[in-house]
Amino acid sequence: MSKPRLIVFVGTVGSGKSTHMRLLYSKLKQKGMNVKMVFLKTGHLFAFLLEVFLAKMLVSRRRDVFPIRALIEEKPRLFKRVFRLWLSFDLISVTIKFLVSIYVPLKLGYTVLVEEYIPATISDYIYLSKIVNSSLRMNSFVISYLLKLASLCGPTQVVFLDAKDDELALRWKVRESFDEREDYIRMQRTILLQVSKKLSCKFLYINAGTKTIKEVHEIIINHLLL
Repeated sequence: MSKPRLIVFVGTVGSGKSTHMRLLYSKLKQKGMNVKMVFLKTGHLFAFLLEVFLAKMLVSRRRDVFPIRALIEEKPRLFKRVFRLWLSFDLISVTIKFLVSIYVPLKLGYTVLVEEYIPATISDYIYLSKIVNSSLRMNSFVISYLLKLASLCGPTQVVFLDAKDDELALRWKVRESFDEREDYIRMQRTILLQVSKKLSCKFLYINAGTKTIKEVHEIIINHLLL
């Protein structure tokens, strides 16, 4: 663990990604390492502003979902029309966040811990494109561009966390977060899982629902030290 590296936490919503990323961050900081914690998620900066603006102007003021989901469910035709614009905004936002928060720190000698990262971005784009009947292919410009970004950082270690549906639903309720669509969770267990494996030089899958936080943390530490 003495060399700078990129460690990515992905998986289903509520499976414990943020928790275990923070635990690993604290562990490495205690060891005196230069470490940085980053969230690289879809719907950032310019894309998020577009989502909020359209949601406030055109859909009901729902508090049970994110703005982009409100648009998808209440104004599907509108979302289909603005999808390409939203995608362009998000791609610019992801690039800026990637360069500033991930690429530069790695070059400066930091170990960078990232939640979501490029695998989740690609998976979200594919998921949303299917909703608007404009499926992105793996050889499309958008996907190829994101893969090129990921290649700039070299080898990536990926930790994929998951849990059963009832366990996830319980966690959403406990932390008072939004319920997720079944098809979105299904996408994370298929497309996200496949893309994560593809972009990882060292992949770890954990069913966090059957283990304690301490047990999962120990598995992650042991895996990274191999």
